[in-house]
Amino acid sequence: MLTATLSGQAQPNGTDLLSSDNGDGTFTNPIIRGDYPDTDIIRVGEDFYMISSSFACMPGIPICHSKDLINWKIIGHAYDSLTFLPSYSMEHELTAYGRACWAPTIRYHDGWFYIGVNLKSDRYIMCKSRRPEGPYTMYPFKDELYDPGFFIDDDGKKYVTHGKNEIRLTRLNDEGTEIMTPGDKGTVILRSPEKYSLYFEGCHTYKRNGWYYIFNPAQGYNGVQMVSRSRNLYGPYETRLLIDDDINYARAGVHQGGYVETAEGESWAFTFQDRDYMGRDMMLYPMRWVDDWPVVGLDPDTTQITPELASRIGRIRPGKGVVTYRKPAVKAKQEICFPQESDEFEGKTLKPMWEFNHVPIAEKWSLTDRKGHLRIYASPAKGFEWARNSLTQKVSGPASTGTVKLDVRGLQVGDFAGNGIMGSVMLQQGVRRTADGWQLEVHQSKHVDDKLMEAKAIRPTDGYVWLRTEVTKRGTVIFHYSLDGQHYERFGEETASGFWRFLGLRHALCCYHHTTEKDSAFYTTANLSKAMSGHADFDNFIIESSYRGNHYDALARIDFDQYDDREGMRLFRPQDYMPEQYVGDIEPGAWISFFNLHFDRPATRLKVELKARFSDTVIEVHAGDANGPLLGTCRVKATGGKWSLQNFKVNIPQGVHKITFTTRGSTEGMKLKYFLFE
Repeated sequence: MLTATLSGQAQPNGTDLLSSDNGDGTFTNPIIRGDYPDTDIIRVGEDFYMISSSFACMPGIPICHSKDLINWKIIGHAYDSLTFLPSYSMEHELTAYGRACWAPTIRYHDGWFYIGVNLKSDRYIMCKSRRPEGPYTMYPFKDELYDPGFFIDDDGKKYVTHGKNEIRLTRLNDEGTEIMTPGDKGTVILRSPEKYSLYFEGCHTYKRNGWYYIFNPAQGYNGVQMVSRSRNLYGPYETRLLIDDDINYARAGVHQGGYVETAEGESWAFTFQDRDYMGRDMMLYPMRWVDDWPVVGLDPDTTQITPELASRIGRIRPGKGVVTYRKPAVKAKQEICFPQESDEFEGKTLKPMWEFNHVPIAEKWSLTDRKGHLRIYASPAKGFEWARNSLTQKVSGPASTGTVKLDVRGLQVGDFAGNGIMGSVMLQQGVRRTADGWQLEVHQSKHVDDKLMEAKAIRPTDGYVWLRTEVTKRGTVIFHYSLDGQHYERFGEETASGFWRFLGLRHALCCYHHTTEKDSAFYTTANLSKAMSGHADFDNFIIESSYRGNHYDALARIDFDQYDDREGMRLFRPQDYMPEQYVGDIEPGAWISFFNLHFDRPATRLKVELKARFSDTVIEVHAGDANGPLLGTCRVKATGGKWSLQNFKVNIPQGVHKITFTTRGSTEGMKLKYFLFE
């Protein structure tokens, strides 16, 4: 719900600020700045439903709902838990990180919702329900079907396309609950095209106008999206390149997706994109049909949008994605929203954005043992990575904080409770009960035993401690704490973490008792559920972020990778697995646009951090597009190969403006990192 206006910008409530909806008829990719990998989307009437992989998180396969493909809310999960393997429950200290749920598919037919998914190194399962949010009934198969694309033909017959490099087709029974012919490994119907044999997988299968289509990602220089078509489901298929673009994240490309049609007849392609610490984020692209081939990136039909939006969107090239673009032209109404939420734990059931790290021990957590609190009982564990009943939520990006109010009075000596970050480096800030009182601690590990990094004795006021985890746009984690909920102090070192075992960063509320017990039989649900322990009470968990679509505070630093549209330049990342980027390979006449720069007061100066080889390079600042009124001319000084913060005169009135930077002169070797107005 839009509630207020600030600098001409309508502001939603809470985490709705994180929506990719700009509030002006446009959206900015990624659609969800958070870890929603292996996305699949369907439409039923005016409603869109999206699912994604959840790996070892329980409940599994979050189901999201939207009316406009842009704003999403989690409404349920496909299953509560998995019981087939001991690792799903951390039995005997085994774990299922990077396993379990891989690449689910959702389809709707004849009143039934079907969600099929492969459990890596285990089996394929089908989940069925009459309601999109569930509950679902699970039907386990005996075989694996790798990266499966569940497909229902016009006659109701059900199939799965699956495999890697060799795509196979397997027929299911009419109910979709088992393979039609037991032991059928499937018929090879499609092979990866030459030069694209790496990661040719992730099938999404459709039928349209008598043609069968299979969407597959592949790996060329970067990730790309392919599409194959045939008049016969069993082939032969012809394959074309659909999307080959880094969008606005250098050396990332795209991976695994499909398409969906609106009730109004528009087609939209979707993929995910690897974004390091943020995980794999959903992307959306306009798509058209040309001679029954899908084409991403054709010029839009400007009759469907206002002239103002048409002028702002710019040119779209075939095979290329978009950064900021008009929203799907749907008639249904949809409020601005975001899947991840703050929580005060007032209900009797968990909000659906929460997922446990592996299957929890039911007796060791509660929302009713103390009203208005999440209580986690401390089970023995040798470290955070093996702590049972850790409750997780995806980190919201590109930068946000998660603050938890924690009552530590129920801890027993040796118990530890806090808010951790799951990632390539496991990080924790929390409180340990000692024989002398309480100790604030920061731990980290690279998937071995935890290492204590910082510690200090504290005296919690009325038993409460506030723990704040800040995830920065640099992909680093900074911890803060407070003893009154008002004044926070930084604690511990700023540490980089990132993508690990197919997951982006996650918050994790945890409580466990550190033990050095070596007997794996000790770490069983039956044993741990009986173990005597203390407990931690989590009063609330609050997410905060200043991010808002493509709206920028012009008087603060704005990185050039936050652009809305550009031409004649490339993005570069100086370091793999880290998000910092700059603009380079700048051609004379190149331009880069930012749609919503908010000026709380007039600006007379512009600062740009850049590198320049020549002193005859010129940057022009225009209102609107590259041909708009000139607001300032920036004559660049050569920097001798070093980054330099240079100052220029401009004249920009108060208000909200679209600003375009253009270049001329000797632009060879010039690089642009960030800018701000004063």
